Amino acid sequence: MEFFIDLIGSVFPYIRAVILAIIPLGLLIFIHELGHFWAAKRCGIKVNTFSLGFGPKIFGIQHGETDYRLSLLPFGGYVQMEGENPSEQTGAPGEFASASIGNRAFVVAAGPVVNLLFGILVYWLVFATGLNMPTSQLISGLTGMPLGEKEEVQIGWIADDGAGAAGGLMPGDTLVSVNGDPIRHFSIFQTRVITSADKDLELIVERDGVPLTLSVKPDAIPSVRGDIGSIRVSNGSETIVHQVRAGSFAAEAGIQVDDLILGINGESIHNVPYFGYEVWPPSTEWINEKYKALYKQINENREVLTLNIRRSSETLTLEMPVDWRVIADVQEDGIAEAAGIRNGDVLATINGEPIDPATFYTQLSTSANQPIEIGFQRDGIPQTVTLSNGTEKSETDAETAIFGLKWQTTLSGMQLAPKTVLPEYDFVTGFGKGLEATWLTFTAVGRTLQQLIGGEVSPKHLAGPIGIGNATSKMFDRLGFSSLFFFIGFISINLCIVNLLPIPIADGGQLLFFAVEKIRGKPMPRRAQEIVQQVTIVLLIAFFLYVTWFDGMSLIYDLRN
Repeated sequence: MEFFIDLIGSVFPYIRAVILAIIPLGLLIFIHELGHFWAAKRCGIKVNTFSLGFGPKIFGIQHGETDYRLSLLPFGGYVQMEGENPSEQTGAPGEFASASIGNRAFVVAAGPVVNLLFGILVYWLVFATGLNMPTSQLISGLTGMPLGEKEEVQIGWIADDGAGAAGGLMPGDTLVSVNGDPIRHFSIFQTRVITSADKDLELIVERDGVPLTLSVKPDAIPSVRGDIGSIRVSNGSETIVHQVRAGSFAAEAGIQVDDLILGINGESIHNVPYFGYEVWPPSTEWINEKYKALYKQINENREVLTLNIRRSSETLTLEMPVDWRVIADVQEDGIAEAAGIRNGDVLATINGEPIDPATFYTQLSTSANQPIEIGFQRDGIPQTVTLSNGTEKSETDAETAIFGLKWQTTLSGMQLAPKTVLPEYDFVTGFGKGLEATWLTFTAVGRTLQQLIGGEVSPKHLAGPIGIGNATSKMFDRLGFSSLFFFIGFISINLCIVNLLPIPIADGGQLLFFAVEKIRGKPMPRRAQEIVQQVTIVLLIAFFLYVTWFDGMSLIYDLRN
């Protein structure tokens, strides 16, 4: 019985993921078909069936000439119009083929147009109701739209043995273009790198105001979707002082909230220094080694920590002693929470010995199956608790907290964070930004299609329903509703674009047939239409299976890991 309970518990999150995926995709397909339905009714074309879902009919209501039904498979819906199929056309009034070219084009175009309008509406609401950091990053990543004060895309840390360093990139370089395409957000650059394994990329960067042309060849890293490119560089970000603890060394030295950190001990800083939980487990992440190296460099002289800062237009150099504080980040319903540790508690000792951030993870992980004593301070009052009955997680598992405990580390009383200024929009300016994001979505998708046709991007990197569903589920879990809502709008606009492509079975293909009919003065021969549609269906099914195969392999990999 325990086995089946564990099995159900392990499978449930993926059932939930499927549900979260089906609902948005089904909604988008449904409103697409709703557009066709409304336009057909408006043009006097007989609609035999309007179905919510596909497959066998569960129940339905006949109203007038139309059977409104609910079908078994909840993957959108469909509209079946009289005489829509070439083999069923009789020329009778009310048939789709009997309508004028203008009316037929209106009916066909209505589906993609509704998807476009829905996408614009979603974008507008997301901008008008207020952005958070995850959503703003998602918007910039999907559309290339820069948000906030810092619009330059800069390189942060670089792996010494990576392809970026070999190509001549340096920390602080401003990315201008890749293969002639402007770089408006780091994710645009990152996507180009991922899809360009073992291919030379021409980069234009600015270094100290001087433009330079570099050639970078991403390393090929094996994955379930084939080789992906990697150059091992991080996105640069400015570092500000987010919080200063009263009475700390930083406060005594005159550090203030929102001070911009330019350098630490004479070394320029292009990424936010981070020394929390995820840095210390054994791993192959090169950027963690950069964090550890900076931690070691700071500790080489604990008597003096030198900070170069900018405050408004003033540049200052301040000094203070080094002091590390480990701040608890407690998982809900975890062992640490049950023992009495709370978020924000200052962890001080482990089994009576002072905590060193560099060794704390190892000490916890090696003691995860035996009682361990943690000393901490809350509001200046020392307390001690004993943690026991830990998990048997691997030391390299940085996703699961040991004893339900993670932590952040402060430096001399400072909490550091990336400099971010989120813009605010009302319903008027939010609509304008929604239109801008829509246009940028069109250009981003168009650029991807161009790269696919030109062979610059492999179709292995595309996502079908499974991939979109998996991404939707992750979006909901990690980024929240606002990000998920924007992503749904993004997919809706993508559906509009894809359906308008001149593919015979798609809406755009039918519009192309109508254009040919207008030029010829008569429709294409029925047999020719049938052959073209049949060939296209076979090719699209093959392409769908190809993409779905890689989606499935990626999903299996995620489940195993």
